[in-house]
Amino acid sequence: MGSGMLKNRQILRIPDTVRAINSAPVLVISLLMGVIMPMVAAWFYPTYTNTMSDPFVEWTRLQEVPFVVCEALIVGWALYRGMELRCFASILPRDCLIASGIFMAGLWGSTLFVSKIPATSLMISLSTVVHILFALSVYHLAGNAKKTSVEQFASVLALGLFALAVLTAFRFLTVALLSPVPGNEIEWSSAMPGFISVRHFGSWTGAITAIFAAILLNNRDDAALSRIDLFFFLSMAMTIWSGTRAAVLAIAISCAIMVVSKWQMPSLRMFGRLSMTTGAAAFLALALIPYGNTAFLLFEYWDTNPIANADQISSGRLSLWGGTYEKWLEAPWFGWGSGSTFWEVFELNWTHTQPHNFILQFLISWGLVGAVGAIWLLARTTAAAHRRVMANTHTWPLLVGLYSLLVMALLEGMLHYPRFIMLIMALLALILRLTSDEHASVRRERSQPKR
Repeated sequence: MGSGMLKNRQILRIPDTVRAINSAPVLVISLLMGVIMPMVAAWFYPTYTNTMSDPFVEWTRLQEVPFVVCEALIVGWALYRGMELRCFASILPRDCLIASGIFMAGLWGSTLFVSKIPATSLMISLSTVVHILFALSVYHLAGNAKKTSVEQFASVLALGLFALAVLTAFRFLTVALLSPVPGNEIEWSSAMPGFISVRHFGSWTGAITAIFAAILLNNRDDAALSRIDLFFFLSMAMTIWSGTRAAVLAIAISCAIMVVSKWQMPSLRMFGRLSMTTGAAAFLALALIPYGNTAFLLFEYWDTNPIANADQISSGRLSLWGGTYEKWLEAPWFGWGSGSTFWEVFELNWTHTQPHNFILQFLISWGLVGAVGAIWLLARTTAAAHRRVMANTHTWPLLVGLYSLLVMALLEGMLHYPRFIMLIMALLALILRLTSDEHASVRRERSQPKR
């Protein structure tokens, strides 16, 4: 009898777990994206050098295949829970449908008929479709999300940062125990667990920092110190420690966009509190930088040297951008295929997989045809999200996080690497879903005749 009861409990455990997952989709998605997948990537790709020793494993690392698989599983979950793609086609504005068709024409035209390495281009193009389906899936799954989901979502991302900080410290402190070190030479800027480089690491922490900065700037003047202050301190310290200038710039610009849009300056008390927390985070970050390693510094000598040229100050980006632009001009309409910067701009001796600018990335990958469609969709949905947030201020932190990633995408690869695209898509979908009912009610009120 006892064994029978035990079996019944074991049988019931799976349905109970499924019900718990289905009742909190935003929590599950944030856990996957912010905690579980970064740990999975750290386990799969334990590097102390710029590349993995196995070429295939290195290829999956550069394409961030585990994150694409995670997105595909969430798409499957949404389909299981009744998502119908035709419903989205019926509610999308006509211009978005047209832009989607133009985008797909450029995407598949360049991949199937132009690319010199069609297998890689096909993989990236299929991943791009998965990213779009993932955004629709998050929108569908978050149908019952509430206002509290914003802070819950951000707090889970912070939980992932705590885990990442502990893991990074462990990796840096235990390197002496490895014999020999994989690659035989330690490259500290590439020793981030699961990240391609320290800049990749800092871009992730920077986007999360922007979210917490927005939460704090929207707090009441008399708000006591809370876990949000701790989360901001941790994420800002990790960002400054990484030396990622694009992330620091993006935090400032995205918060400025919020302040200007609201037309309301934060109180001096809150501004001072934020400044002091940032100062303390900077002090901790600088104290923990590996001795003598300039890759972790926000500024190096030649950044302030009047003899240095702009290309040196931008870490060679101007040369990369110029080479990418010139290569695109050779195939302006359909480009050279998804991911083609890696093999088409080889004469500059760059080993980067992307051009550190999403506009150039779209142009060289899909040509003018695909780029116009993709940029239109991105601008249209971002503008819609901004309009919604203006009337639903509780979602401002999500929009600030989105803006920080888009600002970084002008200087880094946020719209190339799946983990960042995943976060961008989730932020867009959550903003539009969390504001959908209130937005509809506002439209109904405006359409009613005045009495």
